[in-house]
Amino acid sequence: MDRVIVVGNVNVDIIAGSIDRWPAWGTEIGVDSIEVRIGGQAANSAVVLSRLGFPVEVVTVAGDDFIGKGFRARFSELGIDVSNFELLKGRTPFSIAITHSSNERSFFSNESVMRSLDVDFVADRLRGTKGAHILFCGINVLRGLHEDKLRSLLDVLKEDNTLYLDTGWPTDDWDSFRPKVQNLLSSVDWFLPNEAEFLSLMQLEYLEEAGQIYKSDYTSRALIKMGSRGSMLMGKDQCEFHHAEKTGDIIDTIGAGDAFNAGFISGLAGNGKIDIATAHTIAKDWIEGKYRAYITF
Repeated sequence: MDRVIVVGNVNVDIIAGSIDRWPAWGTEIGVDSIEVRIGGQAANSAVVLSRLGFPVEVVTVAGDDFIGKGFRARFSELGIDVSNFELLKGRTPFSIAITHSSNERSFFSNESVMRSLDVDFVADRLRGTKGAHILFCGINVLRGLHEDKLRSLLDVLKEDNTLYLDTGWPTDDWDSFRPKVQNLLSSVDWFLPNEAEFLSLMQLEYLEEAGQIYKSDYTSRALIKMGSRGSMLMGKDQCEFHHAEKTGDIIDTIGAGDAFNAGFISGLAGNGKIDIATAHTIAKDWIEGKYRAYITF
């Protein structure tokens, strides 16, 4: 098994729902569930990879409060390498997710100490890394990784490693975020967006058309997550649709995309093969609650 490094955001997730409508300002409604757990794209992917038996390391930051210390200790208990998980003076970030009865959700997030997770921070910790699979994720909430010099870092790392990118949905707007993402797409091996992110990035309505333009403009391959419909693999000479496994009881969809990423990386890091079926299986396991015990308070 090759080593996997996950670079990205770690935060407290507060997940409430489900609701059919937003309450009016100044009013209150009841929900069936409110859950508090370890969250963030990097956290979710690293936890799944550790449970799959991979040597996994996180490059991230949290506050030096009791939450950040607890996160770091929990990761260590799970066998995740925390030597580059820095605790900085300040508060650990929060993300609040409100789920809709349709299983869609909306998020409210703050950056806090995550602003210190910048290109220089990451470069210092990955200098000289070879033979690893490196996932960059959660860049949407990491303004320090919006710097133009991230591309130079990726170009250096790509020479001796396999790179994956899942940017997430921007907290501001796509107009400013789009060119930053486009600047990175030929500097990684794999781009791992969901369908809405991919279409917004490409400014198109239909996946097939967006895929054709992507293949002509960028050298990286893309694996696009399409929820219960499956996924689509796109490369210079390929465009393949893959069905998702039918899910049983839907316990939680938040983090399923991160679990999918971990499952996909496990194939390439484990035996050098593209194994999208395993990625869908891992996402299904997440949705059905298999990994909840490892991240829930």
